Amino acid sequence: MKKWTLRCSCAVSSDSAVQNATIEIDGAYISAISKSAASKPDVDISNSVATPGLINSHDHLIGNYFPKVGNGPYINWLPWDNDLKSAPVYRERQQIANRDLYLLAGYRNLISGVTSVHDHIPHFVQEPFLGIMPLKVISDYTLVHSITQFALNWGEGIEAEYARSEKEGIPFVAHVGEGFDEESRNELKILNQKGGLGEYSVLVHSIAFTPEEIALVKQKKASVVWCADSNIFMYNKTADIKTMLKTGVNVCIGTDSPMSGGENILHEMKFGRKYYNEHYKEDLPAKQIFKMTTENPAKAFRLSENGKLAHGMLADIVLFEKKNDDPYESVVNANLQDVKLAIINGIPVYGHAVFLDSFKNFGIKYQTVRIAGIDRFIIGDLLGVLSRINKAVGFKKKFPFMPVEL
Repeated sequence: MKKWTLRCSCAVSSDSAVQNATIEIDGAYISAISKSAASKPDVDISNSVATPGLINSHDHLIGNYFPKVGNGPYINWLPWDNDLKSAPVYRERQQIANRDLYLLAGYRNLISGVTSVHDHIPHFVQEPFLGIMPLKVISDYTLVHSITQFALNWGEGIEAEYARSEKEGIPFVAHVGEGFDEESRNELKILNQKGGLGEYSVLVHSIAFTPEEIALVKQKKASVVWCADSNIFMYNKTADIKTMLKTGVNVCIGTDSPMSGGENILHEMKFGRKYYNEHYKEDLPAKQIFKMTTENPAKAFRLSENGKLAHGMLADIVLFEKKNDDPYESVVNANLQDVKLAIINGIPVYGHAVFLDSFKNFGIKYQTVRIAGIDRFIIGDLLGVLSRINKAVGFKKKFPFMPVEL
């Protein structure tokens, strides 16, 4: 670990913006952020906006594949799951080692500026792969799959899982209100009756919630994860996000798996904003969307050292191309080409190849690869992952979320 400095056009959190900023990094942490000093920084990235690493609040990493599957709208998740598991692409995916599916999902998130992702899956599935991932996988949580009678058998039940969350101070994650049938509409009521609705609850989808239920979610200090693209694809409807925001619910953004959701978190931010504009006939401010991918999920998942750029916070930092005088607009309107550098725990893990010489003394073996038309360096062995996937399925598989030029 080392001390180093990074200069950018602007360093932003949801409540602050420092122009012409110098970020001082000491080991895994930010030691200072200030207006640029006279001394030359170790790395100077002009025309850039530095942000906290983005947090993807909902994914199923083992399910990261392509294309989307489904012929909705569905009444709940079960018929979609049946369609998924009978689809040829599902059988194709089954030929690939779980290790490579996890790595593919990690890289899909990383190249879009995500430094932490929540993988909604039982722990025994993800645990073998946590040590090899190119980004942080949130692993401190309790869970159930959903509240329906046909829920998958994840966890030890609502009462036991939520009690453990309270005891350990970690989030309790569940799909809730994902659909329109009577079971989906009753899920929040049942969750509350069983003592699973509270400040540790992270409620994914929440499509079926009424205004009265949204008020209850706020009263109980629970968080909601909005997966707009996946919801529209599967149900042709999504959560009443305007009422949630107006009520003061802590709303986060998640992508879901690309077999039902969008390509990445950058797409999801733009998709959610477009939906909001078209559905409510008003804009969803870029700063609010930014908060839903940084500060809000840090609160929901109890990541006290993430979500902001400030002294003492973890140096999980992403730099985007500055495309607008409003730094939040630059982030929300960013594409893969606009991700200039990603840093996790003070270590550069992905970025433009032109910066590679600045990081040689980190002693990290990087791979160089061309992504979205730009030469990049990246931690690990992305090309090896893609090669093994191609070998497993017997042809050159193309992923829109992974535009690598081999």
